Amino acid sequence: MKFEKITIIGLGLIGGSLAWALKESGEVKIVAGVDTDPIAIKYALDNEIIDDGSSDITRTISGSDIIVISTHVGRITDTAKSIVENAKEKTVLTDVGSVKKSIIKAIEPLITENMHFVAGHPIAGTENSGVRSADLNLFKDKRCILTPIDKTNSEAKSKVQAMWEMVGSRVYEMDPDTHDHIFGIVSHLPHLVAYSLMNTVLRAEDSEQLLDFAGGGLKDYTRVAASSPEMWAEIFQANKYQMLKAIGQFKISLGEIESAIENDDFESLKKELGKAASAKRNL
Repeated sequence: MKFEKITIIGLGLIGGSLAWALKESGEVKIVAGVDTDPIAIKYALDNEIIDDGSSDITRTISGSDIIVISTHVGRITDTAKSIVENAKEKTVLTDVGSVKKSIIKAIEPLITENMHFVAGHPIAGTENSGVRSADLNLFKDKRCILTPIDKTNSEAKSKVQAMWEMVGSRVYEMDPDTHDHIFGIVSHLPHLVAYSLMNTVLRAEDSEQLLDFAGGGLKDYTRVAASSPEMWAEIFQANKYQMLKAIGQFKISLGEIESAIENDDFESLKKELGKAASAKRNL
């Protein structure tokens, strides 16, 4: 499947990487970018990540087969409103947000008869941000989740699937609730725990000395704590219900280890650590 034009709104790590990979695929005639930062647009144009770009959403989205919203989760709905208000031709709208139920609930009522919405989430990224961190192979052999609902147009879904397959993704489908449950535990919770662990170190009176002696364990485990606080605060808020459930489950697991240590229950402690080690080795 070939496309005349795909427009990416938000030229950060994900948006920039997607635009670059689509351009390199040779399957899209025009890859356009929209960003509020003119420096990001200039960088993307100068480095041939996009063919066309500006901060003018009305001009840039014109003639698009697919429009991809690649902003922070907290801005996706407002961006969708702006697109709906300015879109003149039939187009397919999709997103890359890591929370799906709340986004679908907010966007579906906005969709007009000349537009289709297909919610998506590429499972790729790093702790870095911005178009300068764009990676041509970011999505290669990575999963991309689509979360269609009953009213999702099948042709529109096929177009979005084809787009992600062009950049090397393996596309899967699941319902929005299942998506938010899974990624609340395996993605959102680890980020929350990494932030919390760093804050635990910072609360110590000798935190500066502690950080001076930090080894690979702390550095490796808390790598994602260098991610955008704004972005992750919005994700935690958008997936509030699943986050609170995941935090509750984490407290139970931490409490079991705490209890084993407090009661000098070496066998229980080994059992809890062993379960985790075995699961990690099989991951």
